Amino acid sequence: MTHSPEYLRMIAARNATETRLRELERQQREAADTAVNSPAAHRGDSGWRKSDEAAYQAVLADLRYRNRNDIGALTAKLNRQQAAIRAWLTKAQRNSAKHN
Repeated sequence: MTHSPEYLRMIAARNATETRLRELERQQREAADTAVNSPAAHRGDSGWRKSDEAAYQAVLADLRYRNRNDIGALTAKLNRQQAAIRAWLTKAQRNSAKHN
């Protein structure tokens, strides 16, 4: 089935929103990792202590709280885009069934 430019535009917009949400989450993880002063270089290293993990989780929770409006808006936008794509596909399937 050949997809219309409208469908391709909707997919591109959804992909851009997903990318922005993933980028925001990645930035938060990196900021939390940088904020924790640990002898271990990274999470999961043998020198990473329970206190390091607790500090990491606390910083990450604070960052998520501060960015909750952006995260919520992007998540809601993504849900709306997914619903619009599903509706478009349902409509396209109905139209193709009528023509067959």
